[in-house]
Amino acid sequence: MNPFFSFYRFSLITVLTSAGLAAPGEPSRVQTLGEALQRAEDRNPGLAAQRSSGRAAEAWVEQAGLRPNPTLDVAVENVLGTGRAQGVRSLETTVQASQLLERGGKREKRVVLAGRERDQSAAEWAVRRTELRATTAVACAGALVAQQRLALAEEPLRLARETLAAVDLRVRDGAASPAELARARAALAAAQVDQARGRAALTAAQASLAATWGGVPEEVGPFNGSLVIPDGPPVEEDVSLWISQHPRRAVQEAIIASRRASLELAQAQAVQDVTVGGGVRFLREGSDAAFVAGVSVPLAFRNRNQGGIRAARELLSGAELEMRVIENDLRAESSAAWREVLTAHAALQNLRREALPATEDAVVLVRRAYDEGHLPLIDVLDAQRALVALQREILDQVSAYAVALARLEGLTASTFPLTRALLSSE
Repeated sequence: MNPFFSFYRFSLITVLTSAGLAAPGEPSRVQTLGEALQRAEDRNPGLAAQRSSGRAAEAWVEQAGLRPNPTLDVAVENVLGTGRAQGVRSLETTVQASQLLERGGKREKRVVLAGRERDQSAAEWAVRRTELRATTAVACAGALVAQQRLALAEEPLRLARETLAAVDLRVRDGAASPAELARARAALAAAQVDQARGRAALTAAQASLAATWGGVPEEVGPFNGSLVIPDGPPVEEDVSLWISQHPRRAVQEAIIASRRASLELAQAQAVQDVTVGGGVRFLREGSDAAFVAGVSVPLAFRNRNQGGIRAARELLSGAELEMRVIENDLRAESSAAWREVLTAHAALQNLRREALPATEDAVVLVRRAYDEGHLPLIDVLDAQRALVALQREILDQVSAYAVALARLEGLTASTFPLTRALLSSE
């Protein structure tokens, strides 16, 4: 069997083709899924912004633990009046310090609430990181598939050149008509166009991957290895287990804890604070002095923060209900991705086991019949086009499987163990 018709030579062709794409002296170029995930996590602007939110949440925890500042009051009485109070002869000056005493554990509850909001910020960062990793994994699969598509485009291009050379000899020997030579030249031109499209598609895929960290296509590739699809799909029980550990659940759990802390703080705010103060009053232009003291307590017969408490209860109830919505969404999204994985895997296995060997055999038989003068060139070209189309369909299913698996693990396992296993070099 002609070795050029074997689909399993894609990996070797990929390495040989892509070797010319890498510029010397560029060790920082991303060439594996692990490197892409790490670079996206280190350089993504959105993730960096989320880190700033986390640091701000830490600062709010510190602020929540601070006590109210004391106040200093200076009051002047019996000044600039009339009669005996004319001028400053009856001046009285009071210097007093006051301190608000929080009751009901307000400060402790503020600290708890700020800590819950800090936990929520950390969980939101984890969600954003998981989503970024999923996007990066999908982009990696796309870049590697585009690289293999470009390698695949080299196959029909070489065949077209060989066919043109062989037809040219036959025309010169009078064994073929000039029409066959024109068909061979047209096939070569079509193969050259396909190769150019493959290069453009590879650049676009590399740009999509580099965008996850704000880079440029030149920072990507060539990727090492190739996509290796396993004989069997993942185990569904593992997927179900991963869903329970998704960061979106952790975010909602943090929101629920934050809403509960808000309710407790709202209830504490119904307890009235006390302000105590003391100082010195200077009488008769400072010749006499006396101590003064006071206590101030609001009368809570109108405002007992009843509206704030009710609002906090409603927000807590809504957050608890939202958890069920998130669980349903995760199950629905993972179920859809799981079906896509199974569908792509089944189609891929069928194409590789049944369609590809039969098509390769057909190409060999048609080419042999043409060499023996039993078939025209058009049949050879049709057979070669059918093989290329089938190989592209196989790559489409490989891409569909890899993308669906990356999406599935983005919902279930943020370390992407199965997606990493797809790459033979990982």
